[in-house]
Formats: sequence, C-alpha cells, structure tokens
Amino acid sequence: MRSFTSAKEEKSRVFKKILLFLLVGVISYASFLIATLPASLVWKYVSPQLPLKSLQLDVKGVSGTAWKGQLLIHSRGIEGLLGWDILFSGLLTGAIPVDLELKSNVGLLTTKVRLLSNGIELDDTKGDLNLSSLNPLLKKQRVTLNGEFKIDRLTMGYFDGALTAAEGLFSWTGGRVEYPAGREIHGNEFPPFTGELGQKANVTSLTIKDAKSSINSIEADMEHTGIATLKVKRRLLDLANEPWPKNSSESDVVFKVRRKIL
Repeated sequence: MRSFTSAKEEKSRVFKKILLFLLVGVISYASFLIATLPASLVWKYVSPQLPLKSLQLDVKGVSGTAWKGQLLIHSRGIEGLLGWDILFSGLLTGAIPVDLELKSNVGLLTTKVRLLSNGIELDDTKGDLNLSSLNPLLKKQRVTLNGEFKIDRLTMGYFDGALTAAEGLFSWTGGRVEYPAGREIHGNEFPPFTGELGQKANVTSLTIKDAKSSINSIEADMEHTGIATLKVKRRLLDLANEPWPKNSSESDVVFKVRRKIL
C-alpha cells in the first residue's frame, strides 16, 4: 500500500515538473515574441491613427523592433532617422521611458521621454541645428536664417493640462538674418545670442540677449493658466538696424503681445 502511494506521489511530482517546464517554456516563448515584435508590424496598425498628413510627414521606412527601432522620415525637405529605445527597467515605475534620437540634414536632437497616465516629461534634451538647412521651409515666408543653434540641458514637464517644469539653455552663433518688411526684404548681421528658460512660482520665463549687451532683447513669460506675454526690446531693432525714435532707450519695450497659448 505504501509502495502504491509512493508511486502515485512520484507521478504527481513528475507531472508538476513537466507542467512547470511547459509553463516556463510558454512564458519564455511569449516573452521572445514580444521582445522581437517587428516595428513595421506595429507601425502598420498605429500609423492610420496618427495625423501624418496634417503634419506633412512621410514615413519612408521602418526598421528594428517595437522596443528599439528607427523611422526614416521626410517632411518638407527635411530627411532624417528617428530612433527610439524603450527601457524595460523603467516600466516597473509605472511610466514608459523612451530614449529618442533624431538625426537629419538639419542636425541632431536627443531627449529622454517619460510617458505617464497624466502627462509627459522631457529630460536632458540636447540639440545642434544648422539653421541654413531650414531656409527651404521658410521660402514662402521670405525668411533666411544662418548660423548654428544649440539646445542644452532642456527639461520640460506637462502634467494634468499644465506646464509643470521648464528649464534649459539655448545659444545661437549669430549670422545674417533676412526677413520681409512690407514689400521689401531687410537683413543684417547679428551677433551671437544666448537664451535661458526657467520656472519659478508656476511662471515659466524665457530671456534672450546678445553677446554684446546685458539687456534682454526678448522676454517672455507664461502663467500656469497658459496665458503668455511676449516683449521685444528696442535693442533687437538696433541690432537689425531698423529705425526707431532716438529719445528711447535700448531697454524700452517696442512690441508686446499677450494671449493664451496652452
């Protein structure tokens, strides 16, 4: 009797081991399929839901997996590779962390994105852009740009319908800028500029000044309600060699606009 019971228990243990091995095998195979899910297959179902036409964005090709891959994109003369890398380790925190990199004929842009249920966060955003490469896009506006534009340590957060974080540095090497003034085209050589983005007491502020002056040429701020104010100082008109009454100072505001943007 004991021998029969022992044999029955042994068969039960063997069956449980086989079932466990099968379960591990199924989970491993399913994990493998998910980890190697082709990006092209996912894009086939996702792309119809995206506003690609309104953005004038054309996707020429897709490669890699759903977790790490690249899109070959084209938009109004700009061509580039948009790469992404979803970090599995971050999924345990309840967020979707994605490293993004855009290499194009305009320059390089990288950022770390965290997607959450109530918003999005950008961290350590960096970029180096050749502004002259944008001129084909600006032809209809009759605007011509030159020089290198750099983005450094840009961090932004947008949660529950409000901008909750904003910090970063910007710089422009300077160069010739041309723009329409009525029926004419005006232009001048501009010195290097620097800009700083920050947030304090729920107010986001942006200041821009040239390397030859301590006066901000442009100042902008946005309240937590999404109402923004933009101020342009006479200093910018002086740099552009545009006429303005001489009885004013460089720090005088010559243009101001206030409106809701978020």
